[in-house]
Amino acid sequence: MSTATLTPGVVLKTKFITANQKAFQEYVEYVDREEAKKEKGKEEQDFSLYQDYMHNPQKSSSLFTEESNTLSEEEKKELKTKFQLAQKNQSIMWQDVITFHNPWLQENGLYDAKTKTVDEQKLMDATRESMQEMLKKEGLKKTAVWSAAIHHNTENIHIHIATIEPYPTRKRGKRKPKTLDAMKSKVVNHLLDRDAQQKELNHFIRQEVVAKKRQRPSMSWGNREFKPLFLQIYNHLPQDKRQWQYSYNTLKPLKPYIDELSRTYIEKYHAKDYAKFTKKLDREVEVMKKAYGEGGKDQKRYANYKQTKIDDLYKRLGNAFLKEMKEYDRKEKALQTKRFSHPKQQIFTQQGSIQHAFRKMERAFKTEYESWKNQRHYERLQRDIERNQEQERGY
Repeated sequence: MSTATLTPGVVLKTKFITANQKAFQEYVEYVDREEAKKEKGKEEQDFSLYQDYMHNPQKSSSLFTEESNTLSEEEKKELKTKFQLAQKNQSIMWQDVITFHNPWLQENGLYDAKTKTVDEQKLMDATRESMQEMLKKEGLKKTAVWSAAIHHNTENIHIHIATIEPYPTRKRGKRKPKTLDAMKSKVVNHLLDRDAQQKELNHFIRQEVVAKKRQRPSMSWGNREFKPLFLQIYNHLPQDKRQWQYSYNTLKPLKPYIDELSRTYIEKYHAKDYAKFTKKLDREVEVMKKAYGEGGKDQKRYANYKQTKIDDLYKRLGNAFLKEMKEYDRKEKALQTKRFSHPKQQIFTQQGSIQHAFRKMERAFKTEYESWKNQRHYERLQRDIERNQEQERGY
């Protein structure tokens, strides 16, 4: 049984044309046409993405740009002059169309299906953010000019955007895939206004978990349950303390143990909040799924979103533990220096017995760690049994 594919809320289509193509000149002529002189009901042609500009113009908004929502006659003439100069100088014209699924706009409070009205200001501002990102990523901020219009003359509201360089800096029109992805993301993020949700998620990671971890030393009496694993990791760290970073390649074999330490810490101090955190991540994934649609290359935008955020939490918390290990190492080295300054301890070192002592200590920690793991497994098993019993009793 097949499942219907979710229609994406936002779709971006793009192409470019050269100065000698008909569509370039037709757009130049369109720029300063008076509304009353625009032809109505002319048969649709298929010459470019911009055919909507010349047809059914009563269903489109006036042109807008980076600086203005509605161009004056003087601004139209100035814009036309720039497009004519770009054409004369053989500039590329980039043509972008951002199409919206009207039910998605309505769900997010941007469109009223009964009155057929849309929040044009919000759409224009989203377009501006998108174009700013494109110009930045493509190195066109100082050279490019763009104009756009919102169209209502098809089933779904869409925005046409034309971009040129009056004094061209490039001959190729192809833009990087990452640029196009960033353009679309800017539109979605602006319209959904998920900044508050993102800040809330980041606050949990950085302030509620990682910052508070620094106030709970792993070797304190209240946290002695962390000691075996903490020391096990510490004793296997490389000598070069510059490598004591979670993402460092030499620490790869230790990452499962560092993650286990983090997981134990979260279970003890943030179990309920972490459950809420993962539910919020699930909601964010659903929001993005509706915006970008299912399947295809756009699925990558949200497919790994939840795991990426969880990985970020474990990375930051892991680094907090490693930083604590650096401090622990500093204190241990100072203590050893004090001990070995005694003549008897110097003899101990000369006899080579210290290496034997460290190996013995490591074996003891390994045994203690295995015992700790078994105890943790037993405790989890007991909690599962108690939880099942409560469910059977109807609690």
